[in-house]
Amino acid sequence: MRIEPATPPGPPAPPAPARAHSGAAWALALAQWPMATRIALLALVPMLLLVGAGGLWLRVQMHQSLLASFEQVLRDKAQRVGARLHLGPQGGLRESTGGADEFSAIYAGWYWRAQAGSDVLRSRSLWDMDSLPTEALTTTGSATLHRATGPLQEPLLSLTQPVALGQPPVQVTLTVYGPAAQLHSSMRQIDRTLVVAGLVLMLLTGGLAWLQVRVGLAPLRRLEAMLAALRAPQGAGPDVALHLAAPTGRDLQPLQNELAGLLAHNAHVVARARAHAVDLNHALKKPLALLSAQASAQPQVPSSEVQRQVEAMAQLVDRYQARTLSDALHAHPGSTGQAVDVRDCVAQLLRMMERLHAAQGLDWMLADDTQGPLHWRGERADLEEVLGNLLDNAGKWAASRVRLTLSVSVSVQGGAEHASLCLDIEDDGPGMTPAQLQAAGQRGVRFDESVQGSGLGLAIASQIAQAYGGHLQLRKSEELKGLGVRLEMRGLAPAGRTKTP
Repeated sequence: MRIEPATPPGPPAPPAPARAHSGAAWALALAQWPMATRIALLALVPMLLLVGAGGLWLRVQMHQSLLASFEQVLRDKAQRVGARLHLGPQGGLRESTGGADEFSAIYAGWYWRAQAGSDVLRSRSLWDMDSLPTEALTTTGSATLHRATGPLQEPLLSLTQPVALGQPPVQVTLTVYGPAAQLHSSMRQIDRTLVVAGLVLMLLTGGLAWLQVRVGLAPLRRLEAMLAALRAPQGAGPDVALHLAAPTGRDLQPLQNELAGLLAHNAHVVARARAHAVDLNHALKKPLALLSAQASAQPQVPSSEVQRQVEAMAQLVDRYQARTLSDALHAHPGSTGQAVDVRDCVAQLLRMMERLHAAQGLDWMLADDTQGPLHWRGERADLEEVLGNLLDNAGKWAASRVRLTLSVSVSVQGGAEHASLCLDIEDDGPGMTPAQLQAAGQRGVRFDESVQGSGLGLAIASQIAQAYGGHLQLRKSEELKGLGVRLEMRGLAPAGRTKTP
């Protein structure tokens, strides 16, 4: 039995993921280069290739033109020499006598040699040399010229062409030589000129590329300076959008607008967070002041009073914690939950208000001017917060009736429709004077200290409405003659667009 030798395995091919990883690493390293360097390279590398290819093509064309011109000179001289050749009586090559020319002076640089079989005739300038060393390959740039070396070791170019003499015709091979030193010098001069011109062009292109990068990236530097100014101690103040309104160029204007919008939004979120802290501080001061006053007036404070005030403070902390969470959701709209059933939320709040103000015996009315499902895309805690503040305020001041009206408002902006949820809360209380209507909504402003409250309800409701692209409007109720509050908030689901008041 014959056992074939095992073929040794070849070197393993590199895995495709490794090659892909190396390509990704190279791209990452290139992406870390400065933008100015990448732009300059993108401009200079193609220009370098273009100048190199163009210079090479131009060099070839000019060399071929010089060689073609020299070849034509050799053809003319070969034609003139061929006209002087003839066959002698014995059939040998002869030259007609004539005047002196460039082939007459010994070693003048111009030579010719004619051969017919074994018979050879040469110019006087060759003197006693039978032939000249000639390269077999043609000269670069010409298909007929050959390099040769003269009697004085000077460079020559030769041209060979057949000549027919006598009857019947006898083929004679005529080779004409001409000095190539001047031609080679001209070709070297052309090469030097092209190299110098290419270098000058590259330097000029590099300077223009640098200038282009400086001018082209100037808007980015201006934008960078604007953003750096925002971090300065004095900053840009509250109006970030106005600070970023300086023109930086048409191409960067969309980016500048987006940055201005983002910074303005962040500034708004920070302002709301500060307002929350101020509101919580203001709201906690009252129960703490009551406890402090009772502790100063009597040696022992009733535990029930302490428990009541502690529960009130705990509710305040929970309330503002919920508002802080709502602000975080406003900063990231995609994290909001499902749409809120407005009717269900309103019904629960009205039942709670009936129990809270049961001692007053108020008539809580609900008027619904909408049809079909009514869903609002927002946080239920925000809707409960704003409605709870407004209904509680109406319950404190109403004489006998409080009415809540639901409606939908549709507006058109930028060619698109926007549906808003409208809530009208009216009571038959004393209402407000024009001066009070103008001052209402300011943080901590209260018009009657005998009514329990912190003076933050209308300010909080207005702030929540603005967070949802809406507004809060105070007026005198035409029907109930008390205070009328109209609240509009965007974010109504499409199913609620059934009726516009």
